Amino acid sequence: MSRPEQALGWRKRIGVLSPTVMETACHDFYRMAPDGVSICAITSNVEHWNNENFKQAVIDPLVTLSKYLASREVDYIMHCGMPVVTLRGKGFEEEIVKIIGDASGGLPASTSIRSAIRALAHLNIADVVVVSPYPQELHQSALTFLKASGFRIAAEHTEDVVFKRLQDVTPAHIAAVAKRVLSRASKADCIYIPCNQWAAADAAPLIEAECGVPVVSGAHADHWEAFRVLGINDPLPGNGRLMETLRGSVAAPAAAIA
Repeated sequence: MSRPEQALGWRKRIGVLSPTVMETACHDFYRMAPDGVSICAITSNVEHWNNENFKQAVIDPLVTLSKYLASREVDYIMHCGMPVVTLRGKGFEEEIVKIIGDASGGLPASTSIRSAIRALAHLNIADVVVVSPYPQELHQSALTFLKASGFRIAAEHTEDVVFKRLQDVTPAHIAAVAKRVLSRASKADCIYIPCNQWAAADAAPLIEAECGVPVVSGAHADHWEAFRVLGINDPLPGNGRLMETLRGSVAAPAAAIA
């Protein structure tokens, strides 16, 4: 902290709603966030949800926690947990944002898949390689959602990692898998690696350096969208092409990026 006379989040404070623990996600934030930008994170401790208990397990906590984050006077709310959105289908991302906005008194917000779609569009991506850690059903829901958002899947693969072991997967392993999957694509503009529970953000610069294509991790997309909306244009260096596009930019209206 370079300004001891200032509060931790003297520039902006970003609220984070996570369905489960924050481990790699905290590391990712402070890897990217410049001095004066902080997080105020809270989890809903979701262990299991399905169609029958979706409102009780996902929506009701979302309202309660959004109100709480607003009471902490955050400037933005980042909703993590892509599968709870993609399994409900295209369009549900906007419903989540509306729920958060209504509960928080109008704070700007986004969800992981919504931020990813905006990030990929910002980079003019058409053909995307997708590497995820999800079980097959969740992985397929992400692919379907991306296709419905106008992207072509150039190649795809899931590592199908046990959820409570995600933090143990090394950046080197993720990078090696991504490079292997990329080699199967006849044409690819980008590699997208969702999920903030594994070290994809640390793997991204390794992949970009070796493969020459931009890499968007779930954490990169979430933080890029938050920083973009809040006018934070000086992310810490070494975080890949997407984050570098923020430099010298000003906050863009949400409608400017579909």
